[in-house]
Amino acid sequence: MPSNYEEEIYEMLSKEPLVPSEVAKRLGIDFRTAKDALMRLALTKKDVHYKTAGRIHIFWRERLEPSPNR
Repeated sequence: MPSNYEEEIYEMLSKEPLVPSEVAKRLGIDFRTAKDALMRLALTKKDVHYKTAGRIHIFWRERLEPSPNR
């Protein structure tokens, strides 16, 4: 079941890379809810990626550039 916050978080990712604590603070939700929604986006959207650095999870949205016409 998708989270109520996924669309809003998806838009936030288009601006800058985020960690779950930043998302939770901006939306006023629990850390676990933010992390679960981010993880679901990373698993279901091809342009959302994440990397784990120790205990920190960093999520970002890949910018898909249009290919130049040749």
